[in-house]
Amino acid sequence: MKPLVKWLLAGAGTLLVLVIALPVAVVTLVDAARIRQLAIQGVQQATGRTLTLDGEAGLDLFPCCAVQVTDAALGNPPGFAGEPLLRVRSARLSLRIWPLIARREIEIGAVRIDGLQANLLGRKDGSNNWTFAETSPGEAPAAAGSGDAGIAGFNLAGITLDDAQLLYTDEADGSRYRVDKLRLATGPVTAGKPVPVDAEFTLTDLADDTGGAFRVNAQADAAVEGDVTTLGFAGLELALDTHGLGGLASIAGNLKSPRVEVRLSTDTQLRAPGLAADLQLNDAALPDGGVPLKVALTDVAYDVDLAAGTIGAATGTATIAGVPLELAAKGSFGARNDLAGTLRIPEFSPREVLPKLKQDLPRTADPAVLGKFSGSASWFLRDQSLGLERLAVAMDDTKIAGALSRELLPDGSTATPRTRFDLTVDALDADRYRSPDEPAAASPAGGKPAEKPTAIPVRALRDLNLEGRARIGRLTISGLRLADVDVTTEAAGGRLRLEPLAAKLYGGAVRGAVSVDATSDKARLVLNQEFKGVDFGALLAEVADVKSITGTMNLRLDGTAVGATDDELLQNLGGNLDFRLANGVYRGMDVWYEIRRAWALIRRKAPPARTGPEQTEIRALDLAGKLANGVLRTERFAAEIPFLRVSGDATVNLPKGSLDSQLTALVFEKPVFADDDSLADLENVRIPLTVSGPVAGPKVRVDLSKMVQGAVKETLRKTVEDKLREKLGLGAPPGASPPAEGAPPAEEKEDPVKKALDRLFKK
Repeated sequence: MKPLVKWLLAGAGTLLVLVIALPVAVVTLVDAARIRQLAIQGVQQATGRTLTLDGEAGLDLFPCCAVQVTDAALGNPPGFAGEPLLRVRSARLSLRIWPLIARREIEIGAVRIDGLQANLLGRKDGSNNWTFAETSPGEAPAAAGSGDAGIAGFNLAGITLDDAQLLYTDEADGSRYRVDKLRLATGPVTAGKPVPVDAEFTLTDLADDTGGAFRVNAQADAAVEGDVTTLGFAGLELALDTHGLGGLASIAGNLKSPRVEVRLSTDTQLRAPGLAADLQLNDAALPDGGVPLKVALTDVAYDVDLAAGTIGAATGTATIAGVPLELAAKGSFGARNDLAGTLRIPEFSPREVLPKLKQDLPRTADPAVLGKFSGSASWFLRDQSLGLERLAVAMDDTKIAGALSRELLPDGSTATPRTRFDLTVDALDADRYRSPDEPAAASPAGGKPAEKPTAIPVRALRDLNLEGRARIGRLTISGLRLADVDVTTEAAGGRLRLEPLAAKLYGGAVRGAVSVDATSDKARLVLNQEFKGVDFGALLAEVADVKSITGTMNLRLDGTAVGATDDELLQNLGGNLDFRLANGVYRGMDVWYEIRRAWALIRRKAPPARTGPEQTEIRALDLAGKLANGVLRTERFAAEIPFLRVSGDATVNLPKGSLDSQLTALVFEKPVFADDDSLADLENVRIPLTVSGPVAGPKVRVDLSKMVQGAVKETLRKTVEDKLREKLGLGAPPGASPPAEGAPPAEEKEDPVKKALDRLFKK
């Protein structure tokens, strides 16, 4: 036993000497400068790049063999000046010797890199500074089995990257991106096993200073087959907090996917069987400054040809706050975008979805609206526009079809993008979507209750940039029912114009133009409207709740107004009005009853009983006048009712809804009523009338004194004329009864006296 013990002790002593002496000998005998020179030469031969080592470079042998460098830089290829491709503040890699000797396994300890700076540059000709030259033909790798037994395994304890920065510049499209505060930590790297990855960084688009902070956690794996590399990320979790992306002030939240797989080759394929996002979108343009957005995608598949810059196909489904979406895309991207696809929204209930988006349901006159919505369209994204074509939307009972697009402006532009549309709507009852009417005090003019003035949204009008056409088969708005509405819209720079504005309404038609200038604090309104053959009674009943007049109307209005509210516009309205009414009836005012009652009073008789409804037939009404400060003053007024022709002056105050008129009615034929034949004396008499009060129910007054004077003058004129003609032998006055049948015709002679008398009595 003693020799064995001695041998064991001798062996142990020898091993101890070797363990102590070998490192001492390596440190003593290995020259650090030599290591530096070998490293520089090796990198030059392998990559064709210059390696610069401004700091230390050497070996650490305790506790194991390790290579470390400080202040190192890897240069650019020829033709690329400026900052080097890579800079490293410090880097360290350790290699375990015993597994390599005993089991031919490569075991590398933790790789740590601090202060990495990468400058990636792509040129317009397609060259870049991160592609390395291929191995020359004389340096082909040795074939398998040419003397080595191969490597049995590979293990890496992990990679740690701290405080790294990456700058990417593409001269082809002028884009520049910077990654800052990059931190990467991986778990053990073993062939065939997933690698835990934890990374965080900030990304900035230097063109417009948009970007944000990101953090990624996943189990990563990789597989290489020929020139195809497949990367997988299981249990992917991405947290983000961005600013300016998608035109929004900020997007914050997280995305999760059970697995995302990326296939890298000449084309790139991305597969994600499931993707969920829980985000908060914030922007002043959004309701309440921000909305939550939850997305669940399934069966997402993208096929991207990087060389050609095309998306072969991209399909997916999503659910946003309970709203299902089906998407498909195809096209090209890059320096010029030309993407297109389809969008389908199966039916859902906006009333159920809005609360999920933390949005209040609007108060609507009809609580059943917003009950269902569905739609489909073809979409496109080009360099200068984003839009929808073949749009087909169904909302409640309304169907909308057509096209809609929005201009895409260059980055940094402060202009308002142009929106273009061409829409067709089958039927829309806009009143169902309006807020219920609030109780209000009675209007001073009677009729509809008074409403609070509505402010003209001049600021919103200034932000409009529209161009398009809308056609609506049937439209109900503010009680007004229209058909075949056709309006072309142009809006820009605070100026809005609707021309032509055409529609059918109440048996007639309207056509004209409306323009609004909102460049000042008060809007300027210009109206050019023409109504033809419109049922005036139905129109007034709907618009002003006035049910006292009927008839067929023709109207022409050319007017202007300036104001900050609708009431102020009406108070300042000026222009020209031409109005004609045929086959009308004015209910609540019986002109002939007032005349008969006045005539009975003059003759000291009992007033006649009313034999019919309190109304006046208007066979024709023709008026024209000027509007000033919301008041119409007639320049022409003529009306015809049974037995009367009416003329005179009228004033209509539109803001107050009141009427004041001084009229004269000429009895042009003998009035005949079933219960009274005593009005023959009124024929050719002029009767002064005053019609005043609310437009909805004016009062009629007869001027008795002037009526008596008119009747007396007419009777006296007839008597004097008859007597004078008889004395002079001139015969009956013009218009008298013709001679009896069979009598010889009187000889026609020009008598100057007779002619003078005719003129006198006509006056």
